[in-house]
Amino acid sequence: MVDEIYTVNENTMAFIPFYDGEGKIKTNILEVEDFKDSQLTPIELVDRNLRFFGSSLKGASEGTRYVLGEVNMYPVIMNLKHQLVWFPTISPKKNDCVWLALNHIKSYKKNKNQSTEILFTNGSSLTIEVRFSSFDRRINRACALKFRLDYRSKFMLIPPSVQKNFLKYSIIKDDNDINYQIHTKNEDSLDN
Repeated sequence: MVDEIYTVNENTMAFIPFYDGEGKIKTNILEVEDFKDSQLTPIELVDRNLRFFGSSLKGASEGTRYVLGEVNMYPVIMNLKHQLVWFPTISPKKNDCVWLALNHIKSYKKNKNQSTEILFTNGSSLTIEVRFSSFDRRINRACALKFRLDYRSKFMLIPPSVQKNFLKYSIIKDDNDINYQIHTKNEDSLDN
């Protein structure tokens, strides 16, 4: 039996931890048009959502490592069908870790006090105590994961018999030339 939990969707932007009156960690769920609470911690919500779609946090992190190589604070594919990529702002094991949906980050900027301000697609903002360079690396990893999965899902649909007929090029620009040189590639050599 599946417990009734919040299910991540295209409108979910972030899981933000908070302490209740008894000192227990719970989650504020930020959506494009709504704000909800969950009795679960952010990492529990991430894991339960991944399990709901047939994976787990451990499985998703192993999948990310397979696609990206060894990385710290890995992004995960929360929902493959909708390509919802999420990532933690700091180590997911820490109580103050916020989980963010890549598709809802409109921009982010460095603040003066070593924090980073994130602007979401709905105009909301979130300031986190993470250096800009660290946050930028996490965004880049999440983008790389999304890009590679998108490429694989689209390119893999093209039959190998069609792929072998693709016209391949080698495009090179010499430092002393203003134009790019375009050469057609064949299996063994470059042709002009």
